[in-house]
Amino acid sequence: MNKSFYTLTRHCGLDPQSPKQERLSLVLGRWRMFLRHDGKRPIVLFLLLFFICLGVAAQDTGSMFRELPDKRKNATYFSDGLQSKYREDTEGAIRNFEQALRYLPDDAASMFELSEQYYNVGRIEDAFNMIQRATEIDPDNKWYQIRLGMFYRNLEQYDDFTKLYENLTAKYPDDPEMLSDLIDVYLITEDYDKALKKMDLLEQQVGKNEIITEQKLGIYKRQGNNKKLVAELEKLVEENPENPRYYSMLAQMYAETGKNKEALKTYEKIKELNPNDPYINISLLEFYENNGDKEKAFEELLAAIRNKNLDLNTKTNIYDYWIEKNQNSKQINEQAKLCGEAFVETYPDNKLGYLILGSYYIMKEDAVKAKALYQKSLGIDSTDFYSWQNLIICESRLNGNEAVRDLAIAALKYYPMQPVFYWYAGVASAVLKNNDDAIMYLEKGRRYTSDKVQMANFDAFLGDIYHEVGDEEKAFDAYERTLRNDPDNVLVLNNYAYYLALKNQDLDKAFEMSTKAITMEPDNPTYLDTYAWVLYMKGDYREAEKYMKKALKLLKEPDETYTKHYDAIINKLKK
Repeated sequence: MNKSFYTLTRHCGLDPQSPKQERLSLVLGRWRMFLRHDGKRPIVLFLLLFFICLGVAAQDTGSMFRELPDKRKNATYFSDGLQSKYREDTEGAIRNFEQALRYLPDDAASMFELSEQYYNVGRIEDAFNMIQRATEIDPDNKWYQIRLGMFYRNLEQYDDFTKLYENLTAKYPDDPEMLSDLIDVYLITEDYDKALKKMDLLEQQVGKNEIITEQKLGIYKRQGNNKKLVAELEKLVEENPENPRYYSMLAQMYAETGKNKEALKTYEKIKELNPNDPYINISLLEFYENNGDKEKAFEELLAAIRNKNLDLNTKTNIYDYWIEKNQNSKQINEQAKLCGEAFVETYPDNKLGYLILGSYYIMKEDAVKAKALYQKSLGIDSTDFYSWQNLIICESRLNGNEAVRDLAIAALKYYPMQPVFYWYAGVASAVLKNNDDAIMYLEKGRRYTSDKVQMANFDAFLGDIYHEVGDEEKAFDAYERTLRNDPDNVLVLNNYAYYLALKNQDLDKAFEMSTKAITMEPDNPTYLDTYAWVLYMKGDYREAEKYMKKALKLLKEPDETYTKHYDAIINKLKK
C-alpha cells in the first residue's frame, strides 16, 4: 500500500482496520437510507453531515455525540427512526422520532413520520395532532397535506377535507392524481355537480376512460338523469367500438329506459363481437322476462345451459332462479325436463342433469325411468344423499320391499346417523315380517333424530310392531311418547284407543282419544269402528250401534272384523 495514502486515510479516520471506521460506515449507511426517504432532506444537509461524520469518526463517539448541536442529534435520531421503520419496528421508530423532536421541536419531517407510526399503533388523536403541526410548519409540502386529508376523511371532517383538496388542485392544476382525489371528495360529500365538472377536466388531462365514465354513470343514475346516462354510454361505445362490455352496459340502459328496439340491436352487436360471450344469454333472458316474453326467455336459459363458456355454478343458479320464479307456471315441469336434458347433454359426467330428470319422472309417476336416472347419478357420485333417497322412493313405488330394505342398508354405510334410512329399513323389514330387524332399525333411527314429528313417526310405528309381537307394555310406552311429541297423531289416537278397548283397560282414556280421532276425521270407517267398539266396551250399546252402522256404510269392501263388532253390539241390544 502507498504509505502516503495509508497515512492520509488513517489521519482522516478511514482506516479499514480501525474500529472507528466501522462507526463511520454505520453512519453513512444510515444516511443512505435517509436519502431514499422521499427526498425530504436537502442534499446540502447530507454533504454537511458527511464532513461532520469524518470528524466524529476520529473521536470517541459517545462524548462527541453529547457535544453535537441539536440539529445533528435530531438528524441521527431521525435516521435511526427510518431504519426502525423499514425493519417494521414501530415502537423503536416512535422512540427515535420522538427523540428527534426533542432536539428539534419544529422538525416537520419527524412529525410526519411520527404521525404515521402513531396511526399504526392506534394513537389516532396523537397522529392527527402531529400531522396538523407538520402542515402548519411546512404548509407547502403536499405529502403532509395529503396525509392530513386522510385524517379529515376518516374523521368525517368533510368541510376541511373539501377545502384542503380544492387548495391542492389549485396549487397543482396539472396533477391528475390531485384532481382525482378532489373528485372522490365531491363524491363522498355528494356534491355531484362539482364532481361532474372536475371529471370533465380530468378527461381533458388523461383522456376518456372506463373508471371516470362509470363514476359519471353512477352520478347520473343517482340523479335519475337517464338522458345523460344513455348519452354517456353511447359516447363510450362510439370511442370503444370493439369492447362488448360497453355495449352490454348500453343495452341494459336501453332496456331500463324502455328503448327495447335499441336494446335488442345492441345485444345483437354483442353477439357479433363475441359470439361465445357467456353472459349474453343471461342478459337476454332477463330482457325477455322483463318484457313478458317467457318463451324467448326460456330459450335463452337453455342456450345459457348449453354455453360451454359459462361456468356450471352460474348455470345452476339461473336454473334454480327460473324454477323458483315460475313454479306456478303450467309449463314448468316440462321446462325442468328440457333443462335436465340440456344439463345431461352438456355435462354427461355430472349428476345434476340426472337428478333433475329423476325428479321429473317421479312427479310423472314413472318410477322405472326415475330409478334408472338415480342409478346413473349414484354411478357418478355414490355418496349423493338425494339419489339414495329418491332411488328408495322409486323402489317403494315398484313394490320392491326387499330392494327398499337393501338400498336403505347400503345408504347407511354412507350416512350412519341419518334417521330417514333407518326409517326405510325399519318399515321395509316390518312389511317383510322381519319384526326383530324392524324394531332394531326403528329404535336406532329414533335416537338419531331431534325432530319431534319425525320422532313421533318412529314411535308410532314401533308401537304397532310391539303390539304385533305381543309386547303391550312397550307398545303403549311408544304410543305415549308419540302423543307427547305429536298430540294430534290421529293414527296413534285410534290404534291406542282400540288396543286399550280390546284389553278392557283405561276405557275413559280410550274414549277420549277415539273421540278426538273421529272429530278430526268423521268419515273414516276405521276410526268409527274403533269408537263404536270403545262405546261397546263401556256398555253404551245404542250409541255403539249408531256409529257401527255409519262405519259399515262408509266401507268400500266387506270386512270380517267390522261384521263381528256389529254382531256383538246387536246381540247385546237383543238381550
